[in-house]
This record gives sequence, structure tokens and C-alpha cells, in this order.
Amino acid sequence: MAAAIAAGFRRCLASGAALAVFLASAPPAVQAQDAVRGRVLDAETRAPIAGATVFIRNTPLRSTSRSDGGFTIASPADDAYTLVVVAPGFHVTEHQLQADHTGELSILLERQLFTVPALTVTASRSAARPGEAPVSVAVLSGEELHHRHPVTLDEALPFAQGVIFNSGQMDIRGSTGIARGVGSRVLMLLDGHRVLSGVGASIDFSGLPVLDVAQIEIVKGPHSTLWGTNALGGVVNVITRRPSAEPETIVRGYYGLFDTPSGMSFTDERLSREGIAIHHSRRLGDVGTTLFLGREGSDGFRQNGELERWRVRLKTVFPAESANPWEIFVNWTRRDEEEFFTWLSADRPLEVDPAELGDWIRTDDVVFGATTNPIVTAKHRLQLRPHVYHARSRNYFHDNGDFHRSTRIGTDIQWSLFLNRSHALTIGGEGAMTGVSSNFLEPAPDVRDLALFAQDEIAFSERVHGSVGLRLDYHTASAAMKDMVLNPKLGVVFEASERVSLRTSFSRGYRSPSVSEQFTSTTQFGFRVIPNLELRGESAWAREVGATLHLSDRVWVDAGFFWSEYTDLIEPTPAPNNIFTFQFRNVSEAMVRGIDAGLRLGLIPQRLDFSTTYTFLDTEDHTTGRSLPYRSRHNVTATIAGWRQLVAVDFRYRSRVEEVLAFPLDDRASITLVDVRVSARVLGTDIQAKIENLFQTTYVDVQERSPGPSRSFRLTVTPRF
Repeated sequence: MAAAIAAGFRRCLASGAALAVFLASAPPAVQAQDAVRGRVLDAETRAPIAGATVFIRNTPLRSTSRSDGGFTIASPADDAYTLVVVAPGFHVTEHQLQADHTGELSILLERQLFTVPALTVTASRSAARPGEAPVSVAVLSGEELHHRHPVTLDEALPFAQGVIFNSGQMDIRGSTGIARGVGSRVLMLLDGHRVLSGVGASIDFSGLPVLDVAQIEIVKGPHSTLWGTNALGGVVNVITRRPSAEPETIVRGYYGLFDTPSGMSFTDERLSREGIAIHHSRRLGDVGTTLFLGREGSDGFRQNGELERWRVRLKTVFPAESANPWEIFVNWTRRDEEEFFTWLSADRPLEVDPAELGDWIRTDDVVFGATTNPIVTAKHRLQLRPHVYHARSRNYFHDNGDFHRSTRIGTDIQWSLFLNRSHALTIGGEGAMTGVSSNFLEPAPDVRDLALFAQDEIAFSERVHGSVGLRLDYHTASAAMKDMVLNPKLGVVFEASERVSLRTSFSRGYRSPSVSEQFTSTTQFGFRVIPNLELRGESAWAREVGATLHLSDRVWVDAGFFWSEYTDLIEPTPAPNNIFTFQFRNVSEAMVRGIDAGLRLGLIPQRLDFSTTYTFLDTEDHTTGRSLPYRSRHNVTATIAGWRQLVAVDFRYRSRVEEVLAFPLDDRASITLVDVRVSARVLGTDIQAKIENLFQTTYVDVQERSPGPSRSFRLTVTPRF
């Protein structure tokens, strides 16, 4: 059985590669002959709006407005259809059109007092408003990212509804504790492509773009039916902008200082961080291109915290004016980073053991991805996403010189069939092979993943929509156990009115063991880790009931009650019959339930906005009867901003962590952090000053004996040409 599936996988991958090469020789096809033309304008100023998404409901037909606000979109053969226009910062508008419509449309969009989610593609693999999806979706817009001026995206993501960070590890709704970069339960996508590292299957935020992000979509809860392994807690999709029609250059430079708490200083030198980045976008004929170059360095706020990072990103889009262009991107990141594992002592928390001083890691990552749309009609769309992810890493530790290299080659094929205005079918498959070489993996494995998936979306009426889906995942690694799992889902949405949407869903998530979890054989920081070739994947069944309410132009509310049951959770644990020896094992059956809610208020139009998120977690390890480690019951964020984010105060709170793994007798407390930022625009240059940890809170950053960042000051200057 396994041999037959593996052979089928190889044939499928070879066929997919041949198909991709064949289709690459032909431009995207749009077979509809008639077209709808129009301009998208600001209702208040009548200024053109560039980058607005225009699509025809219940079809794959879509377009993007040009710099003059103009757009052209193919017209379906239906007698009547709905044209939807979405732009960040504006209210969504819909227009009912007839098949015999002629002339150019003038579409006027009214500004929102604050930005709320408008359109997503990750929840259903097709364009939809968040209120139409049966699962909870949070969105960070490119405008909000611009106002927050993050150095990397993990500085902004904690303010997304349902998202929590545990000592740098991303967690959605309590699905993840701390794994130190081994086996993420959140799937990270870049323009729909998997960007998890090949050996650790972890997220590297330093390799993700910042300056050209259109929006970030966070789909919460197990979502493996459409996206497969690692989508156990959720999916995060970073969607980048198209290259601008006119040449544009953005230069961003920043400089910051760390303010070490009194009595904790470990050096007489001033600790600082700085960075410079150049982003250029232009069109050459019918090809749009963006190029990003960046370098960053930091002394860190604690001993052995130095960092140097280089980034290069190239993205090409063609034909630039096409409604469904082909996209190709390449990312390269090099990171040299010193390692802080644990503090020297409670009274010297910013220092490390002298033996560990100078320990550092070098990591190189190259990601190639392409998105092709060889067939797009009023009824069909075929999309292919081939990708290559190559990673190298080496430890330069006093007791460890481990290294690894991995290359993941794969493709995602999706066919969408829009049968009529109330019925859409999506089917597809994924295939990938990962080759690994290393001195600490026994044996160094070859990994194969194969999946088939299908989703059926049905509109029972104008107000009630449903979706049902199923995915078969097959995972195999040399010399290890094989996994074959079915991941179904069922969801229903009831749109009670234009302002009220109710949702419920039932789904299953899955995560295959990472190479590091299954094959690691090494000694690090005095602990011996051995392989576990019988390790299986972990899974979760999840239920959710939620609502989105746009009560008025000044009030937006979203809330969801969720309940997840996890099986075969993978955790590091003492190996049987061994002392001071650990391995990753399927040790836990667990429950996570809770509430995640978000509120946005326009308190004073154009003057004062308020947003807040709250996540309540009730967790239980069924094996021990205790709470899951590194989860806080209460998690709150809030931002109050004035004059369109020119002045803002950010607030984060999390209650005391009830359980930890290594040092349960250490003191633990709640964490409260306040940041302040002030922005101005002078002669086309954005200037921002930010103070992080304003009140110099001294705290443990969730993981035992690992201090959180001290107060810091940062000035960012961003001219545009």
C-alpha cells in the first residue's frame, strides 16, 4: 500500500512539473469576450483609488484598479450578476448589473473611520469577505503595518485578534506553547506558498517582507482541510502588493537604543540596534518588478544577544495589467545570531553562563515561489504554485557544532469550478519532497508529502451559506513511521443582515512530525536528545461558534467561542529508561477552549480610534489533569490612536502562566507592557519615534529564566521618491 502511494506520488509530482513547464509557455487565458469597465473614486475627494480589488461574485473573475482608478474585468454570461469593489480603508460596495450593461461605471467608495477586514482569500482559497467565511479570520492591513513600523512582522502580529506570542513562538488560540523553533502548529504562507523551514518546520519572521505587504490574513483554528500539515492552530498568509505603475523608491532607516534596568548592566558599552533597507518598484513594459535590499544589526538587550541580518527579495509580476497575472518571487536571508538559552542567575538575569559566551548560529534561507493562472474563465480557474525552499544552518557553540542543509521542492495545484451562482467546487493536490543532510540527524531522512483535497461551497439562500471539505494527507520519512490521515470540515454562515453575520464550523487539523522532532541525535546545553522513529503526527478536532457585527460606522465587533480536542501532541520528554536523555514523543491528549474577541471604535471621527482584543483560554492536559504549559488564561491587547495613528499608545497584558516544563518552582507573574509611538510626515518623509516597554517592566518572557526586552527607544525615517 505504502509503496503504491509513494509511486503514485512520484508520478503525480512528475506530471505536475511537466504540466507547469507546459503551461508556462502560454499566457493566462481569459475566454470571456465582453468586459465591464469603470473607475474607482474616493466619494469625498473624487480622487482615483489605485489597488482596489474588483470581482464578480461567485466567479473567479477579478481585477485591480490602476493608478488612475480605472479597471477592466471580463463579464460573465449570466443575465444578472453582482460586481463587488473592495479597497483598504473604504467601505465595501456592491453593484447589481445586467448582461446588456454598457458604458463606464463610476464607483464611489466612502472612507471608513477605522480599518476593518474587507476581503480575504486564505479562508476558502477564493476571494470572500470575512463575514462570509464559516471560520474566524483576523486581518492586519498594510496601512496598519505602516503605522506600526515593525522591523519584523512578529512585532505587529501580537495585536491581531487571537494571536499570542510565547517567547517569540507564535500561538493562535492556545494551540502552541514553546518548542524553541521546532515544529510550528501555525502554518505560515507567503503569497500562498509554504515558508516553514525544512528541518524544524518553524517560522522565521526575519525572512518575511515588511515594506510591500498588502495585508496579513490569520485564519484561526485547525484548517488542514485546505492547507494541510502544520495548520493545526491556524494559517497566516502574508500577501504582498503588486509592483507600482510608476517608479517608486522607499528607503527606511532606523536607529534604537536599549535602556538596561538599573542594577542589571553587564557592559559599559551602549547597546543599540540599527537597520537600513531600500525597496524599489517599477514597470518595464508589461512586467512589474519590486526589489528589496536590507541589512540590520543589533547588540541585543542582554548578553550574547548580537544579531546581524541581510535580506534580498525580488518579485516579478506579468502581464502587469492582467486581472490574473503570473507572479515569481525569490527571497534570500542570512542571519548570524548569538544564542541566549537561559540566565546566569535570578539576580543576573541578562547574563549567560561564561561557558556559553560567544555561542552563535548562522542561518541561510532561499525561497523561490511562483503563482500561475493558466486558465481563467467565468466558470473555471486553474492555479499552480510551485516552490523551492533551501535552508542551511550551523551552530558555533562551545559544546555543539551541529549543522544541517535541507531542500524542499513541491507544488500546489488548485482547480476552481463555479457551477452556478450558488455552487462552487474547489479540488486540488499538493506534493513535496524534502532532502536533508546533517551531522545530528540519524538517519538523515528524505521526506515526502502528498495530499488531495476538495471543498464544496453552497449558497442555500441569499443569507445562508455552507461549505464542506475533505483532505487526504500522506506523510513518509525514510526509516520512520508513515502517516495517512483524513481531515474533514463543515461550516455554515448566516448573514442576518448587512451588518450581522453568524458562523459555526467543525473541522480537523493535522501536523506531521518535523525532521528535528523525529531524527535529532545530539547534545546541547548539557542535555542529550535521541531520535524517535515511531513518532506520529498530532491532530485536533475543533468546534466554533462566532459572530461579526458592524453595528455602525463607529463600532465593529467580532467574537468566537472555540473548543479543540488535541490527540498525540508531540512534546520533548524524558526518554524511557534513560537519565538526562530526552526525545520527542506523543505524550498528550489535551483540550483547549475559550473565547477570542475584538472591538474597534471610532470615538471621534478622524481624531481618536480605539481597538482591543481579548483571548480567554481554558486548557487541560488530559494525562495530568493540569493546564497546558505556557498558556495564560487572560490575554489582552489595546491600541488608542489619535489623528489617524500619528500618536498612539499600545498596551499588552497576559495573566500569570499556570504551568511550565523545566523550573516549576520559579516565581511567575502577570505581564503588562506599554509602548508609545509618535509619527509625522515631513516633505514626503515618514518619521516615527517609538518607546517600547515605557515603564521598564522587568519580567520573564513566558519561558523560564529568559528575561523579556527592557525599555528601548527607536527612531525610524522613511523617505519615498
